[in-house]
Amino acid sequence: MLEDASLRPAARGAPGLPPGIDRRGFLRNATGGGVAAALAALLPAGCSADYPQASTDRIELQSLTAKEYAIVRAAAEAMLDGVPVTPASVAAAIDRELAAVGDPVRADFRSVLGLIEHLTILRFHRRTFSELRAEERLRYLQDWARSRFALRRGAYRALAGFITYFAWIRDETRSLTGFPGPFPERVAIPATPVDFGEIA
Repeated sequence: MLEDASLRPAARGAPGLPPGIDRRGFLRNATGGGVAAALAALLPAGCSADYPQASTDRIELQSLTAKEYAIVRAAAEAMLDGVPVTPASVAAAIDRELAAVGDPVRADFRSVLGLIEHLTILRFHRRTFSELRAEERLRYLQDWARSRFALRRGAYRALAGFITYFAWIRDETRSLTGFPGPFPERVAIPATPVDFGEIA
């Protein structure tokens, strides 16, 4: 898994969002964010036949397109090697969260996915990100994480933040984190009726 200090728990986001992400969006806070959003809008949308992963995983998408789901899934596969969660479960969780939180976070995240998928030419790849082997995808993401351009670093942090957050909050990772579970799971608290008296 790719290490990034920006993903430490101390970095806070809005409730329900990964650390470091808030509902104002994140491309707007990065240098060149407006240009990136405009560039992403020009990229090919891709058809579901070329990106069958959601259909194969039997995921009914709520926010992402089939192409965007495939990109997230490919990134999760590369980044979560050794973590006991499936890339499909992480990608599906991100799709549900984006549907709930809406824009501008959703729009920014979709722009990030388009740029990451198609800017593989920066590493002289002839294939898109989701077509690369897992180890090639990881090296490519490392380039974005360490880039001298704030926009590329911000895009990486957004993608990595979502993937890391929705992987490590799952019950399957408790064997690695040692987290015993939330308090109600460990202590049975009986329901006790309370009489507040007559209410006027």
